[in-house]
This record gives sequence, structure tokens and C-alpha cells, in this order.
Amino acid sequence: MKNPFAKKHDTGFWIATALTGALAAGAAVWFYLRGKKLAEDQAGLEHPQDYLELKHPKKKKHKTDVHDLADLVHHQQA
Repeated sequence: MKNPFAKKHDTGFWIATALTGALAAGAAVWFYLRGKKLAEDQAGLEHPQDYLELKHPKKKKHKTDVHDLADLVHHQQA
């Protein structure tokens, strides 16, 4: 029969849990500080809209009918 008063030794589990938690917290702090530094670095740069040209609306495509095609072909050959 199993002894109900026997203590289970789960120290390894708690050590692994503490190490995993510490690693996760360290990674979170590292990502936070890295993002903060990148934001500060990018704040000093020019904004992309300052040097990009403004977009112009697209020109409407000229639609031709089938009977206009013959005139276009003869015009290009001359």
C-alpha cells in the first residue's frame, strides 16, 4: 500500500519554472528596450513622405473600337 504521508520532491519542477519565468521576463524587457531604442533612432530620420513624389491620379485609358484599329495600324505604317 502506498504511504499517503510521503512527501513528493518536486524541487526540480520549481527550479525549472523559476528559470523559465526569468528567461521570459528577460526576453520581454530586452524586446521592450530594443523597440524603444529603434523608435528613438527612427524619430531622428527624415519622414518618407518628405522626399517621395506625390502620387498623380492615373490617366484614363483611351478606349478604341474595332473600326478604329485599322486607322491606327495604317497610321503607324506610314
